[in-house]
Amino acid sequence: MSAAKAGYPVQIKDISNDGILNAMAYHYGLLEKQRQRKILRNTQVQQQMLRLSGGTTYRGFEKVDVVIEAVFEDLTLKHQMVKEVEAHAKPETIFATNTSSLPIHQIAEVAARPDNVIGLHYFSPVEKMPLVEVIPHQGTSESTIATVVKLAKQQGKTPIVVGDSAGFYVNRILAPYMNEAAYLLLSGEPIEHLDNALLDFGFPVGPITLLDEVGIDIGAKIMPILVQELGERFQGPDVFDVLLNDGRKGRKSGKGFYRYAGQGRHKKAGEKKQVDKRVYKLLGIRPERNVDGHTLAMRCTLMMLNEAARCLDEGVVQSARDGDIGAIFGIGFPPFLGGPFRYMDQLGIASVVAQLYQHADLYGERFLPCERLVAMAQAGQVFYPAELESQ
Repeated sequence: MSAAKAGYPVQIKDISNDGILNAMAYHYGLLEKQRQRKILRNTQVQQQMLRLSGGTTYRGFEKVDVVIEAVFEDLTLKHQMVKEVEAHAKPETIFATNTSSLPIHQIAEVAARPDNVIGLHYFSPVEKMPLVEVIPHQGTSESTIATVVKLAKQQGKTPIVVGDSAGFYVNRILAPYMNEAAYLLLSGEPIEHLDNALLDFGFPVGPITLLDEVGIDIGAKIMPILVQELGERFQGPDVFDVLLNDGRKGRKSGKGFYRYAGQGRHKKAGEKKQVDKRVYKLLGIRPERNVDGHTLAMRCTLMMLNEAARCLDEGVVQSARDGDIGAIFGIGFPPFLGGPFRYMDQLGIASVVAQLYQHADLYGERFLPCERLVAMAQAGQVFYPAELESQ
């Protein structure tokens, strides 16, 4: 939708006509809602729909400038797509893969023209989420990066260029935050209490609700990749298999941590979701509030802050500003706190480090502060020194 909205002709390629028709119907439904709200006129809806075409073959691919691939998170399948697109597209065509976890250099390793391969990670729902992660691998050309950044901006997105490592930036800082919420759940904290604690802190949704929305099965696929590539600090509690074996994928399957009426995939007007209390028995939990909401929220958020600092230190994000933009637009980090890096400046780096050490003593080595934060605390540094000087 965002490409058509930007004025580009869009050709949808799928393995079946049903898939193409579903994509077009979904697109029309979004446009129709905007028409009903008088955001778009009838002629604008028609113009956008006329920019869409589709087919089950690669006919016409010899004319396209950019291919945005969005198949399942399977490396073998991604490799197949690279080979097929290169066989049918022109030599200059950019292959942009919309992956949330697979390293781009692994996808590009079968490419005849790896300089044209890049990651372009959209966030769901694409029509609402403003962020796009642009992920070049070591062999991606500067012209490919520039073209994709320009494309994202023309789509009305806010792009940040991030490093090619597992989870990229947004999912990497989100994972330890989500893991900590799972640890708290298994310690007996009720699901609603956890979600409400992070809502009160300023996040748009709680971590348990977020896992239901994203899909428990998606979390189960991403976490092992992060553990393998980045280490044991990403190893969360073992809850995914138990839930998936009970058919719990989240909202899309009608049940996860919450119940969704009538196996509903779409929330009805006025519907308030209810915790499925069978989850507690399934996980061997006796729910009871033991910790106040702010303490819960800080325990989860500290993990995100520490990982964000580590990402900056490793060059996964190019600046504190990019890291703040990515967290606010990609995760919904409380905007009034300014993002993880501004928030750490507000708290004081020394205070953040002290809190991380305290949590490490209580809950384990996963809370140990990264070297960047320790060094900054010792030197009295901040992430935004120019702002400190102007005060």
